[in-house]
Amino acid sequence: MVHVTPFVLDNFDTCVDPLSFQGLAQLGDTSTPIKADAPIIYGPSAGNTEIRERILELYSNDVADPTELSLTVTQGTIAANFLVLDTLVGPRDHVVCQYPTYQQLYDVPRRAGAEVTLWRTSPENNWIPDVKQLASLVKDNTKIIIINNPNNPTGASIPTGVLEDLVAFAAERDIIILADEVFRPLFHSPSETNPPSIISFAGRYKNIIATSSVSKGFSLPGIRLGWIISPNPDLIHQASMAKDYTTISVSQIDQELAAFALNGLVRAKIIQRSLDICGRNLAALEHFVDTHPKVLSWVKPTGAASAFVCVLDEVSGAPVDDVEFCIALLQKTGLFIVPGGKTFGTEAEIDFKGYLRVGFVCAPEKFDHALKLWGEYFEQTRSRSI
Repeated sequence: MVHVTPFVLDNFDTCVDPLSFQGLAQLGDTSTPIKADAPIIYGPSAGNTEIRERILELYSNDVADPTELSLTVTQGTIAANFLVLDTLVGPRDHVVCQYPTYQQLYDVPRRAGAEVTLWRTSPENNWIPDVKQLASLVKDNTKIIIINNPNNPTGASIPTGVLEDLVAFAAERDIIILADEVFRPLFHSPSETNPPSIISFAGRYKNIIATSSVSKGFSLPGIRLGWIISPNPDLIHQASMAKDYTTISVSQIDQELAAFALNGLVRAKIIQRSLDICGRNLAALEHFVDTHPKVLSWVKPTGAASAFVCVLDEVSGAPVDDVEFCIALLQKTGLFIVPGGKTFGTEAEIDFKGYLRVGFVCAPEKFDHALKLWGEYFEQTRSRSI
């Protein structure tokens, strides 16, 4: 029996090719991004002054005065989302969640006893949610509408006009909007077409929350630093109080590294590096899909770090069993891709049969090798069927 070492195309590869400590330091004008004389203490629960200032700078184009926003620093976006949902949602509440998205955003509310309705999107509408559907989805006890923009796994960005309609809808009914924007730095279209942060609507509506981190677009997944930000201080206060009983504060070292990364020219260099990797690899993936039209179908991503690609049976044109396909691909080539139907479908049904979540932001040479293996697998299976 031949042992094939797995070659991972997806999983952590939705974080843009992670920087090393040395690589991060070289982007700045100092030998180290950490102040050696800084005491390793708990520090303020809401985050140190420097990292808070750097985070607020990210929203300087979205609001007139970012200092009027409230925020708290968390251990990654996953902790940020958990704190928001665990504190604001209870067993008598109803939640509407954009779908598909990753499991945390709809299962943490379920864990709290809330009823969750999935706000379904489709490739026919480029995976963009339709605000007109919300009228039939919300209830009198709807507490939160959850979006993931840009989206994991589809890579779809919610356009500005759709966000405007969503905010107007929620404001009329006093429903909180939670926007997971962890992939927000990653847009693959000209900048003038990119949607703003949900925080840009702070002047119109206060019950909006954004979560994000330095994990994805900033290439620093090992720095467990994220944040919750909102124009409504009461919403941040509730999440902050819960954090006192979980993590208390975020590592001082993580805050030092993140503040260095988000400061001025270093931040610009990181974002440009990320966009260059995204653009290069997405073009390679588009060429790969285009050269396999009988077996691959997709909606090209406009943002984020993954594409939702459907694998089709070459004869019938029907979607394949994505789990069986991914297992066979792994066994034959050592290449692993996440089966989208299994991973992002609901418990009751497989909504996305045949879909794979393809992370495309790893190192270019690694991505090229992955596509080569995938292409060879298609050639092997095709030759066996002739």
